[in-house]
Amino acid sequence: MNNWTLIVPAGGVGSRMGANRPKQYLEIEGKPILFYTLKALNQHFHQPKFILAMAPEWMDYMLPFLQEAGLMERCKFVAGGKERYNSVKNALGHVETPWVAVHDAVRPFITQETVDRLGSTMALHSAVIPVVDLKESLRKKTATGSEAVNRSAYQHVQTPQCFHVELLKNAYALPFDENVTDDASLVERLGEEIYTVVGNDENIKITTPLDLVLATHLIKTQ
Repeated sequence: MNNWTLIVPAGGVGSRMGANRPKQYLEIEGKPILFYTLKALNQHFHQPKFILAMAPEWMDYMLPFLQEAGLMERCKFVAGGKERYNSVKNALGHVETPWVAVHDAVRPFITQETVDRLGSTMALHSAVIPVVDLKESLRKKTATGSEAVNRSAYQHVQTPQCFHVELLKNAYALPFDENVTDDASLVERLGEEIYTVVGNDENIKITTPLDLVLATHLIKTQ
């Protein structure tokens, strides 16, 4: 039995990349970043269903890449919304599996070890996300400058963020709030505890030109 539906919001414009197309459709070795993300998810989850929330004008572009990855029969397109919140909410209306994960379209380096940790924890808890420890010092902005903070009290949050489906649907019944930047933060507003597992350092979100250089190297050396 397949427990998983993977929602991949792919409607963003990626303005920080400064490219002539949304960053998820930038090509590395002739294939868009989104292709590599879906390929990795399909490899490490067991026969998952996919829901891609994207602008209609990019759906035809993605079709040959979905065919190459063998995902046509397990992929569904829905319209991407103005905000990520709207895209995920649109996708949730089509989820029929007991578990759902939301994954950034530009994180193509998830590993089997991370997915295994998420899956085993999901068997015990209803909200699980991957995190990694910080490796650099942190400073907090103040009214007069900045002050050092203890980095061990903080972690980087990654995706896929995983939930029992009814919990996430209840969270997305809450109104949009621009201060909520990920699914876990929205679920937390229901009073639910968010459990964490160790992610993998290479599971970067490709956001800047420097990230793209690193991602190109990783893909070429896989």
